[in-house]
Amino acid sequence: MQKAIVTGANGFIGSWLTKELIKNNVEVIAIVRNKNSNIDFLPKQVRIIYCELESISDLVKMISDRNIDVFYHLAWDGTAGKDRADYSLQLLNSKYTCDSAVVAKELNCQKFICTGTITEKIAENILNIDSKAENIIYGIAKHVAHCLLDVLCKKIQLPYVWARLSNIYGENNSTGNIISYTLNEFQKGNKPTFSKAEQPYDLMYVKDAAKALYLLGEMATKENCYFIGSGEPRLLKEYLISIKDIFGNDAQIGIGERPEDGLKYSFDWFDTSALQRDTGFKVLNTFEYNIREIIEESKKKL
Repeated sequence: MQKAIVTGANGFIGSWLTKELIKNNVEVIAIVRNKNSNIDFLPKQVRIIYCELESISDLVKMISDRNIDVFYHLAWDGTAGKDRADYSLQLLNSKYTCDSAVVAKELNCQKFICTGTITEKIAENILNIDSKAENIIYGIAKHVAHCLLDVLCKKIQLPYVWARLSNIYGENNSTGNIISYTLNEFQKGNKPTFSKAEQPYDLMYVKDAAKALYLLGEMATKENCYFIGSGEPRLLKEYLISIKDIFGNDAQIGIGERPEDGLKYSFDWFDTSALQRDTGFKVLNTFEYNIREIIEESKKKL
């Protein structure tokens, strides 16, 4: 891989992916929403093009290159907070994903890679479960995008990979996910609260996720869908207790103090065997090592 496009390049995962690509001598065309967007975490070597998601089709005219190896589509509005329950916004994201695939084909890209979410697995069976939490709309929209892309890419003969992510954590994460919420509460001297946290999870370090995404672009992939994870899923409460123990300072954690959301996860959703087989991917360090690094970095900023 010599050249790649990355939409959402200035986002949490996108910025780390961009750094990984640059590290591997890949020329990066970074697609960023507008000139008011924060690009502080982007490497100076990238070529930045400003383009809103609703205008993504304009990239065909804005980019003259026709020798692009991989088009990474990470841009997705409303990945956190109340916007995850905004059905209008989330459905538009599905459309923009398909629009991006068409752009990739017109730019003569050799592969299209799009990021999904583990909550798609719940969305697949949403009609048969009682829990109707609003934020599952995000997962439903991702599932819709995946289904549409599967049909579209076959029609336009565009090789594609759906990279299904779980909970990604790491430095400079402001998404409010489980790890950032927990650490922020500890740093404030508060007690983070959770349900019984007995469902399986695979928390993935952002640097490892970026490496896996790079490898999916670099290597000859055999599947259309890969789960990106550590390969060692645990019960969520085991992760949470580990974070508490590492943080120290008499930190307290409220496991079982919130009601259950009724959503059930399964260990077999977190199977990374295909990813390891086709790319040779392995995580660099343990979860505990990464958490210690994040805590140490956060202390330096205080």
